Amino acid sequence: MTLNGLTGELARARREARVLDPQPWRGAVTTVGDGYAAQTLLAGQPGHEVRGWKVTALSQEQQQLYGANKPVAGALLAPFFHIGPATLAIKSYLVPLLECEVSFVLGSDLPSREKPYTREEIETAIEAVVPAMEIADCRWPEDAPGVMKLADSMGNGAFVVGQPVKNWRKLDLTSLDVTLSHNGAIIERGSSTRILGNPLLAVIALANAQPLPAGGLKRGHIVTTGTCTTPIPPKPGHYVGDYGALGTLSWDMVV
Repeated sequence: MTLNGLTGELARARREARVLDPQPWRGAVTTVGDGYAAQTLLAGQPGHEVRGWKVTALSQEQQQLYGANKPVAGALLAPFFHIGPATLAIKSYLVPLLECEVSFVLGSDLPSREKPYTREEIETAIEAVVPAMEIADCRWPEDAPGVMKLADSMGNGAFVVGQPVKNWRKLDLTSLDVTLSHNGAIIERGSSTRILGNPLLAVIALANAQPLPAGGLKRGHIVTTGTCTTPIPPKPGHYVGDYGALGTLSWDMVV
């Protein structure tokens, strides 16, 4: 089984919302490099350009799940990237989990390099901060190896962004209180402090964990840093995320 064959199956499984049997494909994806090569092939399909990245494995314990010694990332591809308010259909997903996230819009490229990026350089490269929600989903069963999930865009189902805040330096990113409401009732509370104490640090970690698939971090890409709230299975209805000074984001889930 080849990577080309695998990515074709992953793309079809995503369109059809079905689970793949990992057994025939275990030999095709055994390393982070294989997972990234699969993501590059997925991003090379017509209309599937990279709109951003989800970073994960920010701790050594999480990195061990991928056989890595640095954070890893999943590409956010154009067909599954939405600007809120948006309407998504629950039938498009297998085992979705809804997460409220703090994301960053890049105003310049951050190419792979040997010298680590400094915090000042990353702050200069950030154009805006934006509230976001991810529907995490996966076309593999839960017990599939981490690198196979990495090949599957790191378990992304859909991604919804709100309005960017360009004067983001005035925000205290270390303590943004986040609430998630469903049909007007608050169902989750969280905080940006869950992301390394400051989600900006996750962007720095990703910039210094390159190379990434499909050409890496580019101007206009969004980097999302992980969930500020406990992930929950979504159900039909109207969702609103309130991110305090960062603003709100709303979208609807339909059958």
